[in-house]
Amino acid sequence: MSRDPAEIDRATVTARAVVRSPRPRFEAIVDALPIAVLVFRRHQLVYANGAAQQLRERLRSKYRFELTVLLSDHIRGLDRLEHANTISLLTGQRGEPFHLHVTPLDHAGTDVAVSVRELGSSFSAFRSRYRLSRREAEVVELVLLGYRNRDIAATLGTAPTTIKKHLTHIFDKVGVDTRTQLIARLA
Repeated sequence: MSRDPAEIDRATVTARAVVRSPRPRFEAIVDALPIAVLVFRRHQLVYANGAAQQLRERLRSKYRFELTVLLSDHIRGLDRLEHANTISLLTGQRGEPFHLHVTPLDHAGTDVAVSVRELGSSFSAFRSRYRLSRREAEVVELVLLGYRNRDIAATLGTAPTTIKKHLTHIFDKVGVDTRTQLIARLA
């Protein structure tokens, strides 16, 4: 079966165009992401994009803790990572809340990608979206840090019943029923 020469020429030109068009490098794409991405091999850091390097440096200088150690310990504590992605809310040494997405990159679970997002980084958008008052936003921030009602009340100089009322309003505005759902909505 012979092909038409014009058809062969078109196929050749198309094939050459595909070969000549540069494919973006995976690393360049991940480096451009605004979210921190780190890759671990057997619990050792082997790659961190620019956002991850900035986050590591900021946490090291501001809070004097090492994000890499925190993440490595967290990965060790997870059960088998062969196939399932894991989403976690992790709290740093000083109460900094982080949203983690852990993805195995191989079937054995030895290579793992972790994306890290600070919950506070999107908090102003969350406050604006749900029209939270300044005080309600403060309550939500303390809930994210793991404070109980009486601790929030002591921190803000109010009664625990006032905090309970704030949480009722917050839950209504956000459309949730529990603190866990509130945290998940923010994440």
